Amino acid sequence: MTDRAFLCRMKALYEKEGGLIVRLLDRKQQIRTWIWEQEEGKDSIVGPDDQRMKEEICDLAKEAWARGTALRRRVSGEMLFLETVGKEDRMVICGAGYVGSALAKLSVFAGIHTILLEDRKDFADRAKETGAQEIICRPFDKAIRDLTEEANTAYVVMTRGHAYDEKCLLEIAKKESYYVGMMGSKTRSAMMREELRLAGVSAEWINRLHAPIGLSIGAQTPEEIAVAVLAQILSERSRVGNPLRAGYEVFRQALTCLKEGERFVLATILERQGSAPRKEGTHFIVGESGQCFGTIGGGKLEADIVQAAMEMMTHGERIRIESSDLNNRDAAEEGLVCGGQVRVLMEAGVNRQ
Repeated sequence: MTDRAFLCRMKALYEKEGGLIVRLLDRKQQIRTWIWEQEEGKDSIVGPDDQRMKEEICDLAKEAWARGTALRRRVSGEMLFLETVGKEDRMVICGAGYVGSALAKLSVFAGIHTILLEDRKDFADRAKETGAQEIICRPFDKAIRDLTEEANTAYVVMTRGHAYDEKCLLEIAKKESYYVGMMGSKTRSAMMREELRLAGVSAEWINRLHAPIGLSIGAQTPEEIAVAVLAQILSERSRVGNPLRAGYEVFRQALTCLKEGERFVLATILERQGSAPRKEGTHFIVGESGQCFGTIGGGKLEADIVQAAMEMMTHGERIRIESSDLNNRDAAEEGLVCGGQVRVLMEAGVNRQ
């Protein structure tokens, strides 16, 4: 079952250094859950007591870190499921002009924690309309310098002038990141690379700089440019193996449900076969009002899970493993499927400390 203490620990994993969620499901569909935390480069697993089980989890963890999840069926008929957790994705946008604001709106819509930097108060005030989680009105270089060091960060530089862009990039070069991009023409981008080289920035870092920024899709308007930039960031994030940390929002929503006294069911994809739409480890919440949060692919799969969740809440079930066949004839006639089978772990939210 999913209680407040469990959800708080899950949410904390996303906010700290990440780790693993380890679930052991037995033949009677009872479940035991452990947390494997990562702190300062050290792994700390809380339970189980069985040393052999710990060794098995450590062995399976290698696959989980490579794929995002790992599942093993044990000889005893039990199922061991590991799910990796990493810090919430973060985008830092330097400049709240037309393009910067458009990108901030798109970034928030994509579920990315968005920080917008702007040194002009009137622009910073207007930027509140973007929905960015943080809007910082300070000189760009000082604001970047004070940001926490997080490798899950994409930096986007699109200030009002070349000199401001350079100040931003010189500070960003000292930070960890998986993406850095600067808006500007090919000529200005070449000038900036040379200035960074003269300032002592490494050739390796300069070669990683995306400038001109964004995918080449013929973008013209601020909104179109924002789409091109976000698409490039998502592509780079996928290339370096830094998947979206969508679980953070789901666990946060689950805590909100508990706080408001609403019953819910947390659904997690355990395994899939064929061309099912979402991968293992994807989370989804169904509230007793029928309102859903997140998605596990829509269509028949989601409809099956919503129905099963309602049945669980009606009958007071705490846990269920639901299978959904995305190949059956009825669903195909409705155009709801893309093929495959999916097994989903469903856990009822329990409002207790």
